[in-house]
Amino acid sequence: MLQKGIFAGFGASALMGLVAMAASASYAGRGFFTPAYHVAFTIDPNTLVQSLQKADAGERFFFAQESFMFGTVAHVMVGAVLGALFAVLAMQLRLREKRALVGGLVYGLAVMVLMSVLVLPVVAEMSGAGQPISRMGSDIGWLTWVVLHAIFGSALGLWVYVRPQDVEG
Repeated sequence: MLQKGIFAGFGASALMGLVAMAASASYAGRGFFTPAYHVAFTIDPNTLVQSLQKADAGERFFFAQESFMFGTVAHVMVGAVLGALFAVLAMQLRLREKRALVGGLVYGLAVMVLMSVLVLPVVAEMSGAGQPISRMGSDIGWLTWVVLHAIFGSALGLWVYVRPQDVEG
């Protein structure tokens, strides 16, 4: 069950990341790969700044391989852990059918609150990354932040809706 939750978390976080990149390149005007650089800011603050500057100058597809890979891997690994946790919760709460869909959405929004209030501020403090990490939601826009987490949770809920046998104990 945990393994299936991990893979569901990979998928849900990949979907979330793709939507984040599309939003970033389009209406946000921040550059296509910038969400990955935002995650990688903890180890490489220069690439995020450079990407934002390039986007301001009209270059929406600035690419730096190392920062992109680190940010992407970090994002999907966190998603994998959260997917495993959702699998446990779905099993314990017996989330099935419509309850799985609603439970996934609520879970995604709860993850957003936890990340915004606790996890990202602690990571920002421990890494010395400061506000670009601790205020990620406000940096990218709260509406986008909410929608991204709703997508993540909804993807997990859809997984349990379609494959309830994956979380049966």
